[in-house]
Amino acid sequence: MKKNIFKILSSMVFAAVVLFFTACEDKEWSEDYDINWPVPEITSLSTTEAFIDEVITVSGANLEKTTAIKLAGQECEIVEGSVSASSVQFKVARRAQTGLISVKNVYRRETLTTEVLKVNYPEVTITGWPTKLVPNEAFSIEGENVDLITEVSINGQAVKISNAASTDKIAVPTAGMVLIPGETATVKVKSLGAIEIDEVSGIPIEEPSDLFDAVEPIVLWDFEDGAPDAVDMENAPAEYGLNLGGVAKARGNNYYSVLNPGEDSGWKTYFYIRYTESIDLSAFHKPYITFLVNTNGKRGYINPFMTQDGTAKDNHLNNGNADENLKYGDDYAVQTEGWEWRSYPIEKLFGDFDPLGVFDEVAMRFITGNVGNGDGVVEDFEIHVDQIMITDGPQNPIAKVFDFEDGNDPWEDNGFDANHAIKSDAPLGGGENYYSVWLTSGGTWNWTGAIGNYNAVDLSTAVDPHLSFIFNTNGKKGMVQVEIYQNETKWGGSVDVSDYFIQSDGWVAHSIRLADYVGNWGGDATEFDPTAPIDYVKLGFTTGNVDTGEEYEINIDDVYITDGKMW
Repeated sequence: MKKNIFKILSSMVFAAVVLFFTACEDKEWSEDYDINWPVPEITSLSTTEAFIDEVITVSGANLEKTTAIKLAGQECEIVEGSVSASSVQFKVARRAQTGLISVKNVYRRETLTTEVLKVNYPEVTITGWPTKLVPNEAFSIEGENVDLITEVSINGQAVKISNAASTDKIAVPTAGMVLIPGETATVKVKSLGAIEIDEVSGIPIEEPSDLFDAVEPIVLWDFEDGAPDAVDMENAPAEYGLNLGGVAKARGNNYYSVLNPGEDSGWKTYFYIRYTESIDLSAFHKPYITFLVNTNGKRGYINPFMTQDGTAKDNHLNNGNADENLKYGDDYAVQTEGWEWRSYPIEKLFGDFDPLGVFDEVAMRFITGNVGNGDGVVEDFEIHVDQIMITDGPQNPIAKVFDFEDGNDPWEDNGFDANHAIKSDAPLGGGENYYSVWLTSGGTWNWTGAIGNYNAVDLSTAVDPHLSFIFNTNGKKGMVQVEIYQNETKWGGSVDVSDYFIQSDGWVAHSIRLADYVGNWGGDATEFDPTAPIDYVKLGFTTGNVDTGEEYEINIDDVYITDGKMW
């Protein structure tokens, strides 16, 4: 009997302990404790009326642990170094509205003011309305304080604007709207501030086209600031980090590597890298996940995850999810002998998401996929990646014009004593080598020399052929012109037609649409044909508008004919 009583008492004690800890785990930290956690006290505000971006001082007591301040529910920035026991300062958020101020501390104690802070706004001035509308394509509105616009309507169809990227330009999506080509539209805006002109009519609606001016890509990882954190590591590979494996650098000083020799277990997740800032793709036309990849002759694999409206999904890199014109043959594994571009349309990868919407997060998973996936199969897993981006359209190189990796100087001299050389010193462009031309003194419009590729280029499959390259002038000025031969006619043009020089402090990607930039330099043809073969491509190093007495320098690499822009 004593044994039974002891067992019953033991069970009751154990149950009580479990119940105690379970109850504790169910409670949020600092709730229902006997400790008298300090509560923020607010006695006064420095003003009860303010403009956006104005700094407000909240005075009171127990303010030294303040972690968040909101105005009418809109979180505002706490001024760095302003938090003390008796006061704290915050900046009125640009889209904040008139209302009560709440102050919250580290103990999750929150206090509301009894006084309302009235918010005033500067006038919204619109200087750039859309000149045309295309169904399902975003358009932009430019001006001053346009981030205060809250709604844009097209022929009465309204879209809310809640996440403006800048104060001088907003992107307005048209996905799902009824826009009939051949008709005109009236665009009207509402804002938090007064607007001098809030409506424009008669904007033509045009048919969609395969041609579009791509917006700048969103660079998720270029690895120049170091290696990203490897998270959710289920199985650590043998090596991972920057610049492993001894392969040539792709773009810039760093690339990212994952290596695991002797892999014998397909579909084993190594880890993820995550980009946790929100991404607004409303200004894009055709967003793609794009990156450079090199498996050094072996095989490796990654695949993307994207999160929208709190829902995360993944998909794989294979022909079924590829662009119709870009079938790489990546069957849950990638294999290359050197660096290659990959571009996969978000619309096909994530068909349930709005490809032109806002994404909460992007992740790339390093996983074995089909590497080592078979009975007794043992493989060396190896993959190197760089320049992981969201691009507006794919990276689609049609023909390589120059990458200078063979080390042969193709210079065709035209006098003027220009210096020229293939270089491999830092800062690196693509691969190990790049081409450099420099003069101690310019001299307007001197064609110093050229480099030519005399292999024909077939444009029959191209939709929108461009000349694309990367350049670096090291803070000086440079200039280059393009010369091509087609249909017994010489065509040419400048890579810059506004200043007639280009300038940068580092490597910059540049693309020109051939049909827009080249004109007749000699021959009977009246129009450049973007679908006909090109007999040769030549780059002329002209001084352009680089004056006498100014140093001329241009370093150039990765020269391609591409279908669309290349970054």
